Amino acid sequence: MRLALYLLLTNCLIQAETKISLREAVQRAIANNPEVVAERTQFQAAQPALNAAKGAFDPILGLKGEWRQATTPATSILQGVNGRLDERNWNQSLGLRQRLPWLGIQFDSAIENSRIATSNPFTSLNPYYQLIQRNTITIPLWRNLKTDEFRTELKIRSRERNTLRFDFESRLLDLVNRVEAAYWSLVAATEAFNAAQEVERYAKESLASTERQVKEGEMAQADLAGARGQMNRAAENRANAYGIKLEAQAQLKSFLASTASDPVWPDTLTPTETKSPLAANTPTELTAQALTKHPDLQAFSLRLESQRDLTAVAAEAAKPQVDLQFTHSRQGLAGSSVPQGNLFPGFNLDAPPQLIGGFPRAGNQVWRNNYPTYQASLSIELPLRNRTAEGRLAQQRLLETRIAAQRKQAEIQLVTGIEQAWARIEAARERIASADAALLSSDERLQSEFRLFREGQSNNLNLNTRQNELAESRQLLVNAWRTYNLAAADLRRISATSLTTFEVTVE
Repeated sequence: MRLALYLLLTNCLIQAETKISLREAVQRAIANNPEVVAERTQFQAAQPALNAAKGAFDPILGLKGEWRQATTPATSILQGVNGRLDERNWNQSLGLRQRLPWLGIQFDSAIENSRIATSNPFTSLNPYYQLIQRNTITIPLWRNLKTDEFRTELKIRSRERNTLRFDFESRLLDLVNRVEAAYWSLVAATEAFNAAQEVERYAKESLASTERQVKEGEMAQADLAGARGQMNRAAENRANAYGIKLEAQAQLKSFLASTASDPVWPDTLTPTETKSPLAANTPTELTAQALTKHPDLQAFSLRLESQRDLTAVAAEAAKPQVDLQFTHSRQGLAGSSVPQGNLFPGFNLDAPPQLIGGFPRAGNQVWRNNYPTYQASLSIELPLRNRTAEGRLAQQRLLETRIAAQRKQAEIQLVTGIEQAWARIEAARERIASADAALLSSDERLQSEFRLFREGQSNNLNLNTRQNELAESRQLLVNAWRTYNLAAADLRRISATSLTTFEVTVE
C-alpha cells in the first residue's frame, strides 16, 4: 500500500504540469534549441572571414641570410694570384612589402648588406661592406586603379556579416514558425482531447440511463448493446485523441529542449492561448513593411551589391595594364684599405678616404643619402585579345542579372504569400463562425434528445446520432481554429514580423 502510494506521488511529481504561452515557447526555443546555436556559428564566422580579407593588406617582413665561398680559375694576374680567385660573401637582407587599400598602390622597402672578401690583389678595399637601401612605390594607372580582387574581397567580407545576419534572421523566422505550428498543434490536440472526453461523458450518461431503463423494463436488451457500442467508440476516440496530444507535446518539447536530458521532457505542457495574434489589420500594411524589412530581400540586396563588385573586378581585368613605378635607392660602401703602391706610375689606386672604414661608415653614407639613385618607369601591357577576361566579365554580368531577377521573384512570392495567408485567415474566420454556430446547435439538439431519452420518448439510435453530430461539430471548430492559427503564424513568417511580435533579438 505504501509502495503504491509512493509510486503515485512520484508519478505526480514527475508529470508536473507546466503552463506555457506562445511567447514563452518561442523565446525558450530561441534560447535553448541547438539548431539556433549551429546557425549562429555561421553568422559569427563572418568576422574571422573579414579579418582574413584584411590580411591582404598586412605588411610582410622578409629576412634572408646567405653565406658563399667560391674559388674560380683566373685567366689574368689582374684577377687573381697563381691563376685562382677566392671570394667569401656574407649577405643579409631585410625587406618590408605592403599592399595599400587605396588606388591599388604597392610599397616595397628593402635593405641589403654584403661583406665581401676577395683574393684579387687589385682591390683597394678588402674586405669591404656594401649597403643598399631601396624604396619602391608602384601605382596602377588603368587596370586595378578603381578596384582589384583584394579590395573587392574586403568590401564583400565587410558586407557579408550583414548578409549572414539576415540569413540567420530568416532561419529564426523559420524556426519560430515551426515552434508556432507545434504549439497550435498541441492546442488543437488538447481541444480535441477535451472534446473526446466530453463525448465519452455523454456516452457514459447514455449508457447509465439505458441500463436503468432496461433494468426497469422500459427498454429492450438490444438497446443496451447499442449504448455500450457507442461508449466503446467514444472511449477509443478519447484514447486516440490522447495519443495525438502526447505526440504534439513531444514535438513542441523537441524545440524547447537543449539536451536529451532536459527537464522539460517529463513535464506535461499546457498551452495558455487559443488564438494567434495578428500584426496588422490589412495585408497592405504587412506588404509595405515586408518589402523594405524582410531579411531575405535585404540579403538579396547585399548579394547584388557584392556581385556588382565582382563584375567591376572582372571589368578591370579586361583593361590594359599601365603601371607607374618610382624607386629611390641609397648606397654605401666602406672597407679596409689595401695600399696599391705605384703599380701604375702617375695613378693613385688607393681607396678614397671616405670609403675607408667598416659597416658604420657604409651605414652613415646610406643615412646621409650620399649616393642616391632616382628612377621612374612606366610599363604598359596591352593584350591583343583577352578572351579570358572577356569571358569572366560576361559570366559576372549574367550572375548580376540573375540575382536581380531572383530578388524580384522573391518580392512577388512575398506579396503572393501574404495575400494567400490572409485569404486563409479570412476563410478560417468564416469557418470558425459557422462551426461555432453548428456546435451550439448540436449541443442544444443533444440536450433536447437527452431529455426525450430520459422520458422514454427517444431511443439510442437518435441519441447516438446527436452525440456523433456534437463530436463532429467540436472537431470542425477545432480544425477551423487550427487553420486560423497556422495561417496567422505563416503570415508572421512571410511578413517577417514574428521576431518583433515575440520580442526576439538577433545577436
